[in-house]
Amino acid sequence: MKWTHWILYLICLPWDLLVGWPIVIGIRLFWGEKLRRETPPPYDYWKGGGGGWCLTTQFKPGARPVNEGGWYWRKKTKRPWGGTTLGHAIFYGPNGRKDEGWSRTQAHEHIHVEQFEVAMLRSFFVGLLVGIVLLALGHYWWALGLFLGIWTTGYLLMGAAGWLTAILRGEEAYHGATHEESARAQDDSLMED
Repeated sequence: MKWTHWILYLICLPWDLLVGWPIVIGIRLFWGEKLRRETPPPYDYWKGGGGGWCLTTQFKPGARPVNEGGWYWRKKTKRPWGGTTLGHAIFYGPNGRKDEGWSRTQAHEHIHVEQFEVAMLRSFFVGLLVGIVLLALGHYWWALGLFLGIWTTGYLLMGAAGWLTAILRGEEAYHGATHEESARAQDDSLMED
C-alpha cells in the first residue's frame, strides 16, 4: 500500500470508525463468517496495486437476513444481494466472495470503495471550507460542528443524492444511481480478462 493511501484512510476514518467497521463486525458476530482484511488485485489501470485494504465478512448460508423475506434478500432475483460497501468495510452475501481468486462482486464492491474515498475527500474539503468561513465570522462551535458533520456524512450524502437523482429521472433508485451504474460498467470491464 502506498503512503498516499494512508492519507485517504485518515480522511475516511470518521465514517469507517462510526459506521463501516462496527456494522461489518456486528454482521460477523450475529450472522457472518470469515472476517478478514481484503485488498483488491492490481488491475492494469490500478497502478500501484489497487486500493488499500478493507475489513470484510460474509453472511453464513442460511443466516436469517439472507433467507427469503430477510432484509438482505432481493425479491426481484429471488436470492440474497451479492455485497454491500460501507466505506473501507464490505459485507458479502453467502456467494459474493471467493476464498481463492476474485469474484465479480468483489471487483464491484471495491469500485464502490474508490467512490467512497472520493466522496469523503470532497466532504472533508467542503466541511473545511464551511468551517473556515464560520471560524472567520467568530462562530467557533458552529464551525467545528458543521465541519465534522459535513465531513463525516460525505458517503451518505453521495449515496442519497445518487438515489434521489435516479428517482427524479424516473429510474429505479438503486440501479439508476450513477454510482451503481458506474460500478456495474467498470466491473464488466475488469472481469473480461
